[in-house]
Amino acid sequence: MNIDLEAIAHHLNQSLQRSGIIDVIAKVSVNYDCLKVILVSEETPEITYRGELLQVTITSLRDLKLTTIQTVKIHRQQINSFDLDWSYKYKYELFSENNSNYSQDNQTKHQIKRQNATSNNQVKRAKIKVSQAEFEEELKKCSKMANSAYDISIRYAKKIEIEIKNLNSNIEAISHEILKIKGSEQFQFATKLEQIQLDIQKLSEDSLEDLVISLNQKRKHLENFTVALFGRTKAGKSTLRETLTRGSGSTIGKGSQRTTRDVTEYSWQGLRLLDTPGIEAYQGDDDTKKANDIIDQSDLVLFLTSDDSVQPGEFQSMAQLQQINKYFAVILNVKHDIANNLEDLEMFLDIPEMVFDEDRLSQHKNHIQSHIKEYLNLDNVDIVPIHAQSGFLSTQAEYQEYSSQLWELSKIEELYSLIAYQIYTNGQDLRLSTFADSLDNLLDEINQKLTYAKQQLEQGRESMSDNKNKLTNIFLETETEGKKTIKSKSDKLFGQIDEKIGSFVDRYKDMNIEERKKEWKNIVNQKNLESTMKDVMEEIFKDVDEKLKEFAQEYEYDVKNIKTSLENVYISDIKKDETGKWIKRGGIVIGAVGALCAVAVVATNWWNPIGWTVAGGLMSVANVGVNFAGDQKIAKDDKNYKNNVEKEKESLRKQVIKLKNYTIKDYEKCLNLNMENYQHQIIDNIRLYIDNLFSITVKLDKAIIEILKIKQHAKQDFDNLK
Repeated sequence: MNIDLEAIAHHLNQSLQRSGIIDVIAKVSVNYDCLKVILVSEETPEITYRGELLQVTITSLRDLKLTTIQTVKIHRQQINSFDLDWSYKYKYELFSENNSNYSQDNQTKHQIKRQNATSNNQVKRAKIKVSQAEFEEELKKCSKMANSAYDISIRYAKKIEIEIKNLNSNIEAISHEILKIKGSEQFQFATKLEQIQLDIQKLSEDSLEDLVISLNQKRKHLENFTVALFGRTKAGKSTLRETLTRGSGSTIGKGSQRTTRDVTEYSWQGLRLLDTPGIEAYQGDDDTKKANDIIDQSDLVLFLTSDDSVQPGEFQSMAQLQQINKYFAVILNVKHDIANNLEDLEMFLDIPEMVFDEDRLSQHKNHIQSHIKEYLNLDNVDIVPIHAQSGFLSTQAEYQEYSSQLWELSKIEELYSLIAYQIYTNGQDLRLSTFADSLDNLLDEINQKLTYAKQQLEQGRESMSDNKNKLTNIFLETETEGKKTIKSKSDKLFGQIDEKIGSFVDRYKDMNIEERKKEWKNIVNQKNLESTMKDVMEEIFKDVDEKLKEFAQEYEYDVKNIKTSLENVYISDIKKDETGKWIKRGGIVIGAVGALCAVAVVATNWWNPIGWTVAGGLMSVANVGVNFAGDQKIAKDDKNYKNNVEKEKESLRKQVIKLKNYTIKDYEKCLNLNMENYQHQIIDNIRLYIDNLFSITVKLDKAIIEILKIKQHAKQDFDNLK
């Protein structure tokens, strides 16, 4: 039947407008020899207005030359409503052979307009008629392609395994070298490096295991072309599943009870169909992983939504899954209930365009395209409207009388035709991509994890380098300030002794040497030189201890901001359980090291009076720690001393200065020895840790390069299959 429905609608609407009826739009369709007209407006017309509306419509139709039309049904419908306000039916009679308002030019114009509005895919699908035999033959070719792609995937999986084993072996060797170092059991970073090695091993082997599991799952279904069905709960997935599996309908309407909590697998016209839980029901990593596994297994992905509530959130939830590189189409389920009563059913059978209202559905399609573009970054996605309920009712015994019409009007065959078209024209590439993309994604995932691990270790290494420099500066500052403190205190102490020399010599010049020694010892002991200098050293070490504790707190804060989350890349945080402890342990050692000075500094006994000697009539102080030669001198030497008091004062002052300088030198030496000891304990260990972190990053970098090479070679082999 060759009737231009668009031209008829255009003619009716012009007639209504000429009659002053501007708030009503006419829509037309044809069912065999019956022309159906739906008059749509925002409000129900008054009775008198209804008569005028009917008269204008009937008169306008009589003007048309519609030789194949026997009856006309006119219905009135309110916008965005499935219900009809009233209906009118009459037998169409041809009153005029001429149709001045419906010219051939108008017909041609509207035919061209309709053709331009048709999508390219629809035009192609209309031209390609795929027979069942052709479809089955194409499925066989798809299966053959899947087998070849599987063989390539297995081959490269083995190469990946070898590379990962090499990486882990290299990192293990680095840790082993550290453990060989003398005293490594005291080096807490050795344990940390071992943990890093185990974590990198885990992340790489986990990824490899994912690939093996994926390939094993696909191997079971090399003969099956797999279609995944996603969508939100209550969009009609259960109804569609019951329809395609000829089910009893026992699960329909129970979406809130999570009847599709687990993935359901069934066969539909030679296809393997995977029905997933409602997209909004995914909770946590396990659900997301399951959903990604389904996408990974599938050759084609369908997303079911409904016209009662197209929400951006459902597409946003889909976007949380892995990027979809497969063919992706949307099923728009029109949820108009036709099972309430016979009148609703017959009205749907008589006027299906009332349910499949093109203007209303076009708005939904525009929203869907917009959401998919925003969240999934996909353009020009095919959208197929269906009425899942009529499809299901067509399978039920009580509706057998209407079975054929219901199935046809459900438009599920159009969905199948879309899938068949994709398989016939692109099925082998889709099956190849299921393996090629999976391997490619897995290689990208491994490299991303290794790259992330490398970046985090480099950040840790840089942070440790900064901290090493900060520590070095602390030690240098401590040493510089400590030397100033030692000199200042020594100058003060020995200055006080120097002040006593004049009065001491004048007062005790007539005493014999033994008495003078005794008195001089009392003077020196009053200054508590040894304990005072020990206090000075303790204060220096206490100060550096405080600086190191303060540094440890800053270090702990800095390291906490270096994120190496197990959740993301399965790399343990390098500061976990050990943050700052290595530096605090150094502080504990520092508290006890001051005692070394009592042993290291020989200048502490210089003031012992037996260190005095008399030579050339003058009192002199011998080298530190040796007895006075005066013990062996004769009395005449002492007599000479008494005859030259001023020279003796000058000589004693020189001795005090000399011994002060010697004391400063020895205490500085003590400080240097301790600082060197700390730096050896701490900074050398940090340097070793930094060096080995660098060695690990080098191994990671090498593995990343090798995996990129594997990816390139695999792509070439997959491309050769096309």
